[in-house]
Amino acid sequence: MAEEVKEASGRAPKKKKSWPTNCVQSNKRIRRKDWYYRNGKYFANKKSFKLYVTQEAEKALKAKEAAAQAAAPEQKPA
Repeated sequence: MAEEVKEASGRAPKKKKSWPTNCVQSNKRIRRKDWYYRNGKYFANKKSFKLYVTQEAEKALKAKEAAAQAAAPEQKPA
């Protein structure tokens, strides 16, 4: 009967807040007490966060170098 009342009222039942299950960097299971939340992402620990930051910095640097290489031949006058 409680289910019928919820359906009749037209409201959707409240969704439970979803908690992160895996670390962004290492994909390890995260326990509630072990969350390490930085920059909008959940990590297993501080070490995983620092490793993720360094990897992202390396990716950005490589992308910047690749863009510079692509732009270099266009800038030289013939």
